[in-house]
Amino acid sequence: MTVYMDHAATSFVKEEALQAMLPYLREQFGNPSSLHGEGLAAKRAMQTAREQLSVILGCSMNELYFTSGGTEADNWAIKGYLQASPEKGRHIITSAIEHPAVLRTCEFLQRNGYSLTVLPVDGNGIVTPESVRAAIRPDTALISIQYANNEIGTIEPIAEIGTIAEERGIAFHTDAVQAVGQLPIKLSELPVTMLSASGHKFGGPKGVGFLYVRSGTKLEPLLHGGPQEKRRRAGTENVPSIIAMSKALSLSEAVDWDRIRRLRDEMETRLKEKIPDILVNGHPTSRLPGSLSVSIKGVEATSVLVYLDLAGIAASGGSACSSAENKPSAVLSAIGVTEPYLSGTVRFTLGEDNTMQEVEYVVDTLAETVKKLRRY
Repeated sequence: MTVYMDHAATSFVKEEALQAMLPYLREQFGNPSSLHGEGLAAKRAMQTAREQLSVILGCSMNELYFTSGGTEADNWAIKGYLQASPEKGRHIITSAIEHPAVLRTCEFLQRNGYSLTVLPVDGNGIVTPESVRAAIRPDTALISIQYANNEIGTIEPIAEIGTIAEERGIAFHTDAVQAVGQLPIKLSELPVTMLSASGHKFGGPKGVGFLYVRSGTKLEPLLHGGPQEKRRRAGTENVPSIIAMSKALSLSEAVDWDRIRRLRDEMETRLKEKIPDILVNGHPTSRLPGSLSVSIKGVEATSVLVYLDLAGIAASGGSACSSAENKPSAVLSAIGVTEPYLSGTVRFTLGEDNTMQEVEYVVDTLAETVKKLRRY
């Protein structure tokens, strides 16, 4: 049996999304900045996709800007806003469990004269609104708190934090890469200034995303060049992927996330029954429906993942140790996970294709794997 439970890393491209993009790779391949018929057709298709996204997200189509993905959108939101609004101040607030696309960007700015406050989180990974309020200074220009965590799935109190920022006249950015497509988001009802998303997390292709920028917000371009994206983001737009991303997000509205949550909960229950000394990470109720991060005492995640892969199961180390840097996960450390559990963290993220039969297979395989590794 082959089981894919790493949807937080990337999702498969939905068939309808793939079919939607193919004509724009073949027959209708025009550059949307060209003034001839082929170019104008591509531009109309791209604008239709932008409009469809805006309807789903509850915002104006003119507030959406296409990017190459979540990392570019995060970088652009943070750097672009601060560069465009120097009068707002040079203090940034973020959290200890942000994605590196946010944390490394903030650290870069700190090395270049900005002041940075990195807020702690509680044991469930929550950034409390009270801690945000307490960290605000007269020179605070930007707050960036993620919508939902990529490792443990915790959903943050974005509305409450955004309201605090709005009351103080401070811009609020949220990295919603994990949330868009899984959670209902209506930007007209949320007090956020900017929001980042990435298409491949919800059934679109890799290499495309978007940044929502509330109307009236000043933003310096991250990429300089041509006049694309309303003169704010240079570079020829990735029309086929934009169309596929729009289609994928529309399809995500029909996904039965309650079923996925029930599968996740059943898997969690069975793992706790079959494996002694196991911790479940993340908020017990305010968590993405498919997210299940577990820390297992006395094993190494790398070894566990090798055995799972040999059994046809795709999961993640939960970033307990970065494969590139071999460093402990900042997220797990921030919520208080320590050895001998820390290095045994495995992240499963379920999607619409997963079944109860697969859950049973993964639970049994993981239980046997842990028994085997603990004997060595």
